[in-house]
Amino acid sequence: MPFHTDKINVFNRVPALCIRILAFAALALTQGCSDIIPGLNIRSSGAEEHQYSIVSNQDGSGYNVVPGSNLPPYRLIELSPDVLKALESNRPPEFDATLPAILPSDVPPEYLIGPGDILYVTVWDHPELTTPSGPVTDLASVSSLVQTQQNYVQGRLVAADGTLFFPYVGLIGVAGRTTAEVRSYLADHLKHVINNPQVDVRIIAFRASRAEVTGEVVKPGTINLDDTPKGVIQAINLCGGLSPSASRRRAVLVRRGQSYQVDLGGLISGGKPVSNPRLFPGDVLHIPDQSEDQVFVLGAVAKQEPVAMQQIALSLIQTLTEAGGLDYTRGRQTGVMVFRRQQSGTTPGIDVFTLDMSKPEGVLLASEFSMQPRDIVYVQQTAFAQYNSVITQLLPTVSTIFELNQLTK
Repeated sequence: MPFHTDKINVFNRVPALCIRILAFAALALTQGCSDIIPGLNIRSSGAEEHQYSIVSNQDGSGYNVVPGSNLPPYRLIELSPDVLKALESNRPPEFDATLPAILPSDVPPEYLIGPGDILYVTVWDHPELTTPSGPVTDLASVSSLVQTQQNYVQGRLVAADGTLFFPYVGLIGVAGRTTAEVRSYLADHLKHVINNPQVDVRIIAFRASRAEVTGEVVKPGTINLDDTPKGVIQAINLCGGLSPSASRRRAVLVRRGQSYQVDLGGLISGGKPVSNPRLFPGDVLHIPDQSEDQVFVLGAVAKQEPVAMQQIALSLIQTLTEAGGLDYTRGRQTGVMVFRRQQSGTTPGIDVFTLDMSKPEGVLLASEFSMQPRDIVYVQQTAFAQYNSVITQLLPTVSTIFELNQLTK
């Protein structure tokens, strides 16, 4: 099948993504066509000269740019029901499902005291040994102590070395122990001064176990992990919820230097059952913005602009609808191309999915084709048979855009 092309301007240095996209659109809409034969050498114009050639694959599935050029190979794939089925079955997992999760039915584990926690110790009938404010007899009193920093001094701070001082007992190593264990220890060691001591120990401030929440939340910062297990959803709520520019698809959990992708869209949309990953001390939960969740729509559409993917999957027909629909004022035959960086294989390349929207079945296929972040959708007012000429013109610029996106990550 013959190609059509003309001189190609490859952008070597473009600082902003929006400028790259606008330049990409201008290039696609303004260049002309001339015949070439696969295998013919093509020289791109610009400050630096880069020579490459296009050759057909051995299996006839598409065309490649020969090795040694600055452009990756591409595969031309006509969308069909079989292609959609293969894409769904071969899609690599995007999110990590191995993280320990919490369930409402889980019994909270015993909290282990740590440095920085504040304990409230009551020795019944002996106010001189009790915390200065006197014995705590109800939950309202405990809540009042927790609310203000001033009341923290009325408790007993666990030192950095994990110890705590108590009269007639001395230094006690409380770090790594439960309140029940500390209670038993104090009661046993107060027997020489008090007959049958009745001791109660409570934690009024949990400050030993902390996790960090960063990124696009209303109030980023540190959260304290108490005796109730907390997951990703609880952490986001404690920070005031997601900001308007936050990603609704994914979160990043960093644990001991390793990053895990969390299916945030599944957690907040309810579209599918997703486990709520539990947070552990030292974790960093990062909520990115929507810049990596965008699909770029160019060409013969009402609005050439990025479309942000939300919680649920985004189909091609939804993407075109968000862009205002197809522009039929320039012709009747409409073709759609989706440029996607190949996710598998050792050699980088680009998949170009083509769809003839002038046929009724094209709309049905578009409704089942799932978009991926950073896809580039180009709507061309041209006959289906002329896709190759358009691809040949657009491939150098699309390749450069993908390369620049990788450098900015």
